Amino acid sequence: MRRFWTWMLVAIGVWCGVAAAADAEETHVIKVATVAPEGSVWLKVMRKMADDLKQSSGGRLEVKFFAGGVLGDDKVVLDKMRFGQVQAAGLTGVGLGELVPEVRVMEMPFQYTSYRQVDCVLESLYDEFARKFEEKGFVLLGWSDQGFVYVFSKNRIQSPTDMKGAKPWVWEADVLAKAVFKAIGLNPVPLALQDVFTSLQTGLIDTVYISPVAAIALQWYTKVSYMVDMPIANGSGAIVMSKAAFDKLPADLQALLRDRVPKYAKKLSQATRQLNDRSIQVLAEKGITVLKPDAGQVGGFQAKGLEAARSLQGQLFSRELLDRVLARIAKCK
Repeated sequence: MRRFWTWMLVAIGVWCGVAAAADAEETHVIKVATVAPEGSVWLKVMRKMADDLKQSSGGRLEVKFFAGGVLGDDKVVLDKMRFGQVQAAGLTGVGLGELVPEVRVMEMPFQYTSYRQVDCVLESLYDEFARKFEEKGFVLLGWSDQGFVYVFSKNRIQSPTDMKGAKPWVWEADVLAKAVFKAIGLNPVPLALQDVFTSLQTGLIDTVYISPVAAIALQWYTKVSYMVDMPIANGSGAIVMSKAAFDKLPADLQALLRDRVPKYAKKLSQATRQLNDRSIQVLAEKGITVLKPDAGQVGGFQAKGLEAARSLQGQLFSRELLDRVLARIAKCK
């Protein structure tokens, strides 16, 4: 009888060893959706990250990208992640706000004037945001903003008053942008991202908000004439993963993702910001008139932006969080 149990323990040990070895050798594929188009800096940096992850994991971790919004916009992709059709995504601030509304303080309209301010605020809130994402069933792997977003238009705009009569586009789910236009006294036209170019062509809209590099990549700049040289917001972005999918990974691969993704996300933010700045010059060379508001006009935009942010207290973020962020922005000038 003792010999029987000895052999049973040996068999169990062998089986556990085989199972562990199989898990160590199994290839884990992470499907990542993004609205970033092929050829964009986002895809270039993220593919370098994918190569690094594959090599560092001995081929056990593969990342596949579905670019250009082929799997849908942020809201659609979030549903696909919940159902396990996609494991991760590069989301914009709108998509991130669908999960954790508080992150939209990173895009408060007309309040951020330097990337130092953006970084200061994010540093103070990142861990808080990460906990909230986990509570919603997602893992915040890395923050990669899109750089400053500006207003582009067919008609000359240098102040909030100049926007009267404009036909601005607003992303369907972007409550923050809707609040800004409401504060200015406008009724924006809600459209999906893929419908903006055609709508500029037909005249359904004549004003958009987007980063300079994205304006070039999506060719929106060919349908407008002016850019307001004052950031309306800093375009947030992050790589998030379904917690259910993340938890299925072996511990060493989880650790690898937590180590590498933030590093590449930071590189991506730096590259995007630099490219954004260069893109403004490129747009000017392509015939876009870059309008610089004077101090009084800047104050007018800031006042309307703060009015919009205050109107969303209790809906997106608390008054306490908003005041904390405003104080941080002032401190980090």
